Amino acid sequence: MVSLAARGVQIYACVTADGGSAWGAAKPEAELSQADGRVVGHHFEGPTWEAQDGSRVAGSVIDQAPAPKPHAVAWLLLSGRASGSGMLAGTRYVLRRDTDGGEKPAGGCTPGQTTRVPYTATYTFYR
Repeated sequence: MVSLAARGVQIYACVTADGGSAWGAAKPEAELSQADGRVVGHHFEGPTWEAQDGSRVAGSVIDQAPAPKPHAVAWLLLSGRASGSGMLAGTRYVLRRDTDGGEKPAGGCTPGQTTRVPYTATYTFYR
């Protein structure tokens, strides 16, 4: 098991939906750090997590729960498909918890518009 802190943004794009417009699904962009603050990887669209040692995990959402903090993205349980040898090798599940921020903007939008909403979270990688 490895736990890493994430600090970054959730990127939302406005899309046409049901005859109007709405904020679409988020795409993450975050640095992953160890408890001592040392950056050891990054998190990006997929969702995918990649360590500096080249190990990587691609995830698929299994379940989610509302975050306890207001305006925070949901807590997630994801299945993981790991590749490479290193910190994230052998990961079978990823848990996103302790989220703060990152929720979709309230209100309307214009198709094509994007916004970056800051967030933090803890990601735990289980083998």
